[in-house]
Amino acid sequence: MSRLGSLVQHNLLAKLAALIVAVVLWLYVMNDQNPSMEASYTVPVTMESVPDGYLMHAGTDTVTIRVRGPRSYFVSADNSDFHARVDLSNFTEGERAYAVKTSIPYGFELVSVSPDRINITLDRIIQRTFRINLSASGKPADGFTVEGLKQSNDKVTVEGPRSLVDQVTEIAAYVSLSDRTGDFTTTVSLVPLNADGREVQGVTLSSASTEVTGKIARGLSRKTVDVQAKPRSDLPPQLKLEGIAVQPARIEISGTKDVLDKVTSIETEDFSLSDVKEGGTRQVHLRLPNGVTAANQTVTVEIKVGTIQ
Repeated sequence: MSRLGSLVQHNLLAKLAALIVAVVLWLYVMNDQNPSMEASYTVPVTMESVPDGYLMHAGTDTVTIRVRGPRSYFVSADNSDFHARVDLSNFTEGERAYAVKTSIPYGFELVSVSPDRINITLDRIIQRTFRINLSASGKPADGFTVEGLKQSNDKVTVEGPRSLVDQVTEIAAYVSLSDRTGDFTTTVSLVPLNADGREVQGVTLSSASTEVTGKIARGLSRKTVDVQAKPRSDLPPQLKLEGIAVQPARIEISGTKDVLDKVTSIETEDFSLSDVKEGGTRQVHLRLPNGVTAANQTVTVEIKVGTIQ
């Protein structure tokens, strides 16, 4: 042992100096030949725990991961080695920013993730049933009148994201009566409309069309009368009714002369004001007396309200 100890201690300072020089040279060579560098990888984002019954929309479906590491590590690295994900297990309905989590290979240091949060909207899929509003355009040929219009189904279910279904105010069906001289049956498309009368895209209907049967009669009389709106007295207490306008204000009705002689106006069905918040328009059905028909059996009611001070 004493001989081994003497060998170790012999020229100890020189040996330590040589070791230090070797380490320094090794670090120099490694830094010179295999320096640290940075690179970026754009990768898709995986959505985890997406809830059933919701439509999801993400602000972006990719992120850029920037990493640092020895140059030799980048030789064999590619996009498939880097992963990004968003966990939706603790979701809330509506729009919210969710953190992006990453996985990178051993030996790399994460520098940044861009973006590090993604705006994601989760919209619940709902259903709502609407009454179909059948509207007729044009008039039958001279000497003919519309005795009645019937449709194969008067209701339809709308399904889609809540934000879109909430926009639907009516389901419209349009049928032409121009120059008709006899009974007819035709299939017309159903169109979901918003309060401005524009089609709402992105929803589905339980039935895309309805079959309309029309009876065209010869010799019936026609008459144009006023339309009277019949709102209920259930406006929210903080609001006051400032006016109601009906469009069209007058409609043409058909029937035998003795029946029409007794009709001076047509009323709408009673309609509620309990859900009114700031006015607007809605489609309301007409209440037609027995023996009286009208090409259009709905009217548009514009409701104006004010706030009680």
